[in-house]
Amino acid sequence: MKWIVVAIVVFMAGYTAVNFYYRKPGRAYRPYQDAQDRATTARLLAAGWHKLPLETRRPVEKPDPAGPPAAITRDWPGLGSELAEKFAEKPKLLATIDRVTAPAAVAHGTDYNFYFTASLSDLKMQVGELSLYHRGNELVLIPTIEKLPGKGLMSRWNDSTYTVTFSTASLPAGRYSARIVAQGPAAAWSFTVQ
Repeated sequence: MKWIVVAIVVFMAGYTAVNFYYRKPGRAYRPYQDAQDRATTARLLAAGWHKLPLETRRPVEKPDPAGPPAAITRDWPGLGSELAEKFAEKPKLLATIDRVTAPAAVAHGTDYNFYFTASLSDLKMQVGELSLYHRGNELVLIPTIEKLPGKGLMSRWNDSTYTVTFSTASLPAGRYSARIVAQGPAAAWSFTVQ
């Protein structure tokens, strides 16, 4: 009997060592989620949507935009019928977009910075990934929410301000319409790349 226990211990130690040495860095393979992501990407690309890289952070202090601010209007709630059908799994959106501060113009090749305040519907959620999609002269920012890790964690406030920065080097000069989507009315504005 002791030889069986010794064999199990040796096997487990060897398996653990091999597993740690040859393990792929990063997150584990998730077949269902990865298939959903590939299907969504293929549909978005076929419809002409491209994802732009962006940088997000939570500012300590929200500075005023350089130059005149863009006029912010309210738009339809949700992703919109054309964009919603491209997602294999519908993203979980914020409850509302409360306030947006964005410049009306930016020089070509520089970074475009804008700020938005959003509300969560549940204090056990947090803002997860923010994705910026571009097609023609239209930009759509999709902020998604995810559950906070752990069982007892909760957000302190149901609203937060976020800074979004993206480069205009890949955008040709012209007038663009931008929109941040949510479960409630979206925020929309126009800006010019000079």
